[in-house]
Amino acid sequence: MIGTNIYISQETQDSLIKAAALKKMSVEELASSIVRESIQEKVGQIRYSYENQGKFAINPLLKMQPYAYLADPNEPAISPDDWEMNQNSEVNVL
Repeated sequence: MIGTNIYISQETQDSLIKAAALKKMSVEELASSIVRESIQEKVGQIRYSYENQGKFAINPLLKMQPYAYLADPNEPAISPDDWEMNQNSEVNVL
């Protein structure tokens, strides 16, 4: 059993007290039954939505091939013309 504090408005507290008196049960018993039913309902919705999903998400890369980079490792990343153009400008923005 888990004990917890639940904060509810004064209006809701008054309604809970009146409902417990009408049902001839304690406020704690009524609140516990409401919380228990609510949790079961919510967990049932979660379980239902989980069961309707596929077991695993579809991999978007499933039919793709790895990328092959065919450049020479010694080849500069920037062409010499672009390098000179960047060197000549006052502000070098990368």
